[in-house]
Amino acid sequence: MATSLRHILLVAMLGLVAACDQPNQNDLRVETGRLDNGMDIIVVPDRRANVVTHMVWFRVGSADEPPGKSGIAHFFEHLMFRGTKNVASGAFSKTVARLGGQDNAFTSYDYTAYFQRIARDKLADMMRLEADRMQNLIINKDIVAVERDVILEERSMRVDGRPAALLGEQMRAKLHEGTPYAIPVIGWRDEIAALNAEDAADFYRRFYAPDNAILVVTGNITLAELMPLAQQYYGALVPSGKPRAPRARAKDLQVAQWDEAIIHRDERVRQPVWQRLYRLPVYTKEAASRFAALDVAAEILGGGSTARLHKRLVIDEKRSSQTSAYADVNRLDHGEFSLYTDVLPGSDITEISAIMDAEIARLIDAPVSDGELARAKIQLASALVYARDSQYRMAQIFGRAASINMSPQEVLDWPAQVEAVTKADIQAVMRDMVKAENSVTGLLLPKEAQP
Repeated sequence: MATSLRHILLVAMLGLVAACDQPNQNDLRVETGRLDNGMDIIVVPDRRANVVTHMVWFRVGSADEPPGKSGIAHFFEHLMFRGTKNVASGAFSKTVARLGGQDNAFTSYDYTAYFQRIARDKLADMMRLEADRMQNLIINKDIVAVERDVILEERSMRVDGRPAALLGEQMRAKLHEGTPYAIPVIGWRDEIAALNAEDAADFYRRFYAPDNAILVVTGNITLAELMPLAQQYYGALVPSGKPRAPRARAKDLQVAQWDEAIIHRDERVRQPVWQRLYRLPVYTKEAASRFAALDVAAEILGGGSTARLHKRLVIDEKRSSQTSAYADVNRLDHGEFSLYTDVLPGSDITEISAIMDAEIARLIDAPVSDGELARAKIQLASALVYARDSQYRMAQIFGRAASINMSPQEVLDWPAQVEAVTKADIQAVMRDMVKAENSVTGLLLPKEAQP
């Protein structure tokens, strides 16, 4: 199956709704609240084990960074594990581990999130630690210099050392030109190298405040039980009064020179890759059913061994060993529809574009079969048991949705929208959203190969 975050979100939501229909196993309740300082709260009670997942999401990601300061959102995620006035540098994660828990963090275009998985009776300790570093972080030039070097090394390993990642950066720079999504989450190397303590302090004051945060707790607790703790540890934090600023969006979806492929040659490449990204309209609640149809279409096209691309390129023509297609639309700005295939020795990579165009046209020109439609919906729901059993997954789903202004009810409505998708819906959404002039094609080739 395709492995986009969109897929994870959808599969998990299907699992959660399934759980609602089984009251003896795991009734789902999503409870919401807000502190006086503006901090939003989401609780998903789950009494099956005496553990909780505690997450704090900030409505800031790489797409919110000041011009010329790319990478600072991810950079600041690292700084949050340094010391505060009350906790020694590096002691945060050690304390979580000593209490029997796990912790980590992640940054994306639209949000930054921090989480701990811990026994229920240690939840107050997590809230105390998290609240402390929200407003008592120590930032100085020595700490910043150390972490800046760490980030530069991370970029070397994850991006500069991976030809596929370098191609992806070039493709998104073209696809989203003129908008924040054109800049990689980790940032450009020269701008990372120039980040300083003043930049970090300004970013901290601007975004790390309760009115820009969402507290999500899943597990053995209810909202009524959580609120006194939330008030005790987070209630005294001072709001910034500075909501996320509006971003520049593309005036239209068309990409300049869309018919000219980006070619990245690298001596480290052993197997060529063909990839295409389509820029999608911005997701809206009113158009949710259309995006549900796009998810189903992606599954039919590239969702595993029964998908059309796998059958044609891997089984019938033996041009590839793996293919995929997915829709990533849960963003504040323009999402992406992605097609991917590697290219086996002896195959002509220049023919892949024509094949992909033909498969897109086939989805538009003729209805899919009853079996394909049913199978795609079943595949999207195949991991529902695992999703239902994962507190972390539930916290991730509802926190991510809230960080991009989706309500819990919109999350819960999605499975019904997927189930309602028709053959005609798939044809319409592929015709209207997946257009060649809104795309970028990339070729990853060995150094000596000619396109």
